[in-house]
Amino acid sequence: MRRPDVHLLTLTGVGGTGKTTLAQAVAGDMLAEFSNGVFFVELAAIAQPELVTSAIAQTVGVREAGSKPVLEVLKDYFRDKHLLLVLDNFEQVLSAASDIAALLTAGSLKVLVTSREVLHLSAERKFVVLPLAVPTEKSKESIEDLQNFEAIALFVERARSVRPGFTLTEENAASVVDICMQLDGLPLAIELAAARMKILSVQTIQAKLGNSLTLLTGGPRDVPARQQTMRGEGAQTKRRGQPVSAVPARPKCAAHARIVGEARNALVASRNGSGPYAL
Repeated sequence: MRRPDVHLLTLTGVGGTGKTTLAQAVAGDMLAEFSNGVFFVELAAIAQPELVTSAIAQTVGVREAGSKPVLEVLKDYFRDKHLLLVLDNFEQVLSAASDIAALLTAGSLKVLVTSREVLHLSAERKFVVLPLAVPTEKSKESIEDLQNFEAIALFVERARSVRPGFTLTEENAASVVDICMQLDGLPLAIELAAARMKILSVQTIQAKLGNSLTLLTGGPRDVPARQQTMRGEGAQTKRRGQPVSAVPARPKCAAHARIVGEARNALVASRNGSGPYAL
């Protein structure tokens, strides 16, 4: 994001990989670098692409000016501003991508997008947020080696937060591995499954995952509804845009925090042009 030639970066990938968490981490790191601020616009509650510009205007504090199109009002406002917009959940308003392209022509605006689909704009760079690494079905790693897999480490640490003293053992390792494999290494799904360790055994969680969307509920109440359940991870919410500092991030254990940190460092690339951008 620090590269002068990058004005639009899209974090893309399937639901539940942690795109929003990563975007919040990147935005938090860059707060001091944008003199006019960093703003988080959550689009989960918006189904009509024509309302995207209004949501942006509301977030940055720009009032609509009579009959003048909101897009033009925003372009005038951004012309002498140096700020970062974070647009979360853009996949349901993809036809508004042309409005984002128009905004990028004004001033030194930068835009960070999370979306399951890319915007297909000429200025766009993309970063694919992948699921966590899981063992292969036929792998026979030791207990120590299994804990080096990101998905296993996340499950163990999240389980330990609700059942102190939980460890990976010869007796439960196969079940933990199977859970992480069934959940395709998706961080949100793994966190929700591990949270069930408060009342269920690993083996019971493994058996119940045949109805995974029903089991994977009960996330923290202070995060968006779509992050409280895997079913909610595609559903609309009632939250609207707000400054990035006011948006609660999903709680992360040490394993997930390390993974997010590594990706964040890659995204907040230095000005020398380094960084894993896929064009």
